Amino acid sequence: MAAPGPKQFRMSELKQKLLRPAQTSVYMVDITTGGGLASFAGQRGLNLSTDGELINISCCEASLPGSSLATHEVTNDYHGVTEKMAYRRIYDDSIDLTFYVDHQYKVIEYLNSWMNYVVGEGSFLTTEQYKDRSAFYRMNWPNNYRNDIYLTKFEKDYGTKGGSTSTLKYQFIGAFPTNLVSIPVSYESSDLLKVTASFTYLRYVRTNVFSQPTNSSVPSNPQEQAVYNNGTNAFRENTDYAGETVVDPSQLFNNTSSGGLPPGFTQAEVNAAIDQERAIQLSGQAPPLSDNFTPF
Repeated sequence: MAAPGPKQFRMSELKQKLLRPAQTSVYMVDITTGGGLASFAGQRGLNLSTDGELINISCCEASLPGSSLATHEVTNDYHGVTEKMAYRRIYDDSIDLTFYVDHQYKVIEYLNSWMNYVVGEGSFLTTEQYKDRSAFYRMNWPNNYRNDIYLTKFEKDYGTKGGSTSTLKYQFIGAFPTNLVSIPVSYESSDLLKVTASFTYLRYVRTNVFSQPTNSSVPSNPQEQAVYNNGTNAFRENTDYAGETVVDPSQLFNNTSSGGLPPGFTQAEVNAAIDQERAIQLSGQAPPLSDNFTPF
């Protein structure tokens, strides 16, 4: 196979390909959904239905998880050649999240409450009883304190007319905090108070929603949202446990008549996608479908 040679690009092509890079400052973290922590946090004065949003948007630093390949070195299978063969993929097993601290210290209270819940503080003894020198704690059952953490990476034009609807969604399964970094304070010039916590988890699941910019606007009512959720974007998702597989949406809809279903999709999902396309046509946002339109 011949090596690729130089290729010329028009300036318009370079602008289209390079002038829309992803930015690091646009993401969303959710650490307050699910788990048995809500009732315990309520005892500490936190109402996660109202304070949860404050805690989530206060996350000012996070990191998308990485991975590496473990290799085995093979020497002299071929004379003078040393090769490396991959035999295992190794995934990160922890994530560090940094939060701005609000003036009521709810972020610190939530993180401390979660760690208190892990070790059983408050479940068996009251806070006042823990002041006793002979106080003890009894660890909670892991299923009680493990909670999923969600990290979504998107862009500023997400959901806008003409903008991209592509997202990267990471779900960290069975997470809980293992380390709460000490928070320095001093009489020097004031700065924003931040707190950093390290979370361990069982594994992460990455879901890539890959789509092209759309001319449709964000759904404005629950009915439109329901149609959107059941439409084509729902089938541009391909979930791989800690994997990197991406499905091109163009594979799902084209005007061929090859027969069969797209890999990984049921007939009901394809029918729902067709209904979504029909709804778009009826709304006047796209040219009508031909009579011989097929979903694949």
